[in-house]
Amino acid sequence: MAGPSTSGAMEKTTVLQRLRDKLRRKHKDHGNGDGLSNKQVGNKHAAKESRRFEIGWLHFQMGEFHQVKTKNGGGTRHLTCQKNVKIEELMKTGKELFFPHGLSPKGHAEKFIFEIRDFSQNIVSPECTVCQLYDQTKLRMLRLYICTTEIHTICPQRDPSSDSSYDFHPDEQTLEKLSKDSILSDQPIESVASSSRNDCLPPGPSEQAANVRESQYVKIRRVMVIKDLLEIFMDCKVLNLALRMEFANEKALDDDGVSRDVYTAFWEEFLEHCEGEDERVPRLRPDYSEREWQAIGRIWVKGYMDHGLIPVRLSPAFILACSHGVTAVDEELLMSSFMKYLSAGERSAVEKALLGNMDENDDEELLDLFSRMGSHHLPPKENMHAVIQIMAHKVILQESKFIIDCFSSSITSVQLNLPTKQSIVELYESKKPTNKKVACMIQTSKEFLNQQEQMAFNYLQRYVKNAAPRKLETFLRFCTGSTVMCKDKIDLTFNALSGLSRRPVAHTCAAVLELPYTYNSYPEFRTEFDNVLSGDCFAMDIL
Repeated sequence: MAGPSTSGAMEKTTVLQRLRDKLRRKHKDHGNGDGLSNKQVGNKHAAKESRRFEIGWLHFQMGEFHQVKTKNGGGTRHLTCQKNVKIEELMKTGKELFFPHGLSPKGHAEKFIFEIRDFSQNIVSPECTVCQLYDQTKLRMLRLYICTTEIHTICPQRDPSSDSSYDFHPDEQTLEKLSKDSILSDQPIESVASSSRNDCLPPGPSEQAANVRESQYVKIRRVMVIKDLLEIFMDCKVLNLALRMEFANEKALDDDGVSRDVYTAFWEEFLEHCEGEDERVPRLRPDYSEREWQAIGRIWVKGYMDHGLIPVRLSPAFILACSHGVTAVDEELLMSSFMKYLSAGERSAVEKALLGNMDENDDEELLDLFSRMGSHHLPPKENMHAVIQIMAHKVILQESKFIIDCFSSSITSVQLNLPTKQSIVELYESKKPTNKKVACMIQTSKEFLNQQEQMAFNYLQRYVKNAAPRKLETFLRFCTGSTVMCKDKIDLTFNALSGLSRRPVAHTCAAVLELPYTYNSYPEFRTEFDNVLSGDCFAMDIL
């Protein structure tokens, strides 16, 4: 019995061995030739026959491309296609999505010129394939845009499909075509006027036809924002251009958010050199001539007209004098500006002096103020009101009269928008942020929030409502690019970031705030948000 049993066991072992050898050979035949398994090495998507991508719609108006939102027939669509599909085929797909049956909320497809651009708004060749784009961009998810431009906004002398000046970053060859002055990459300011990317301005009161508005692209150094912006605004023609801005060595496409941040950075630094506390007035400087002061006036006008942005710490009495003349400033506005011009201690002493109930400490404070203003003794009580009013007129209007005259050459152009003192006062009130205003701006597009999202939303609301004035302005600038009220709302979205990567992310152009919902308590939320706002939170690094 032992012999047959041993023979059967050996035969079984031999059969198993043959099966193992066969499996090894099969495994090797399907391998990669280097002894590795048949799993993909490196990028697993490379061998896929199809790739996913996102496509949106950009429409050209008012001198720039604007993304069309979902409610207007646009939005972002998520699609899959064969990786060897050419861009010209995706153009047809995009037209079918955004122009079903050749129609859209913007009009019939025949009214537009179509092109495809990438995430940087650079034109993509129709012959390029999806696979080639993934290889070039190294993106995890490819994003493309169907771009439309109404035919009547294109200058007939140029072909937009062959003119690379339509790109957000023109190359050197294009710059040479557009201007005799080549722009070097190491220069502090870069600008190029595009004669092909024009838009029609609304007709003025006495105009019957629309004017063509040129676009100008400028690069600003954040640490030299005053110097760089003054150089740009030395030319009065800049008021008629559609300015698109970017900060040097920062990654951002200007869809108004970057421009708002440029103007905000300028006024923040400029006001540091002005006299006053809560409200400030510019003073003559030995390094500023008439041209510099006129340029600053143009900056005020351009920021207001293009973005509704004004420096609310610049005295409204001063602005009223610039736009309507010194005589337009009445006693009420003059005294209001003067009181906010003073420090808290000086303000308290002046208020008591006007009421006639000063004590010894107030006398000393008031005497210091009068000495600083050029008077070395206090007037009699019966003359106190008149003397203080004269002092206010001197500080707010007389000492800055030359600057007012320089500003007025530009600011008088907004008289139609700001025809009265009351309109200027109301403008200032509407632009000043308050805790309640900013809290009401924060909105989420989701109808229902889960428990974690609702908790994060409550933390943010509490943080905004309790923020001190300067922190509130910093938060508003972080979200919108401006320390004043320039947007109607802040769109709130949520993400699941945690650990060291957890932080709020803001997109200033569209005023969108991405907020993690992974906070465990309000103190944790407050500490991390404080750290973000106190750091270098204004540097832009998102395209």
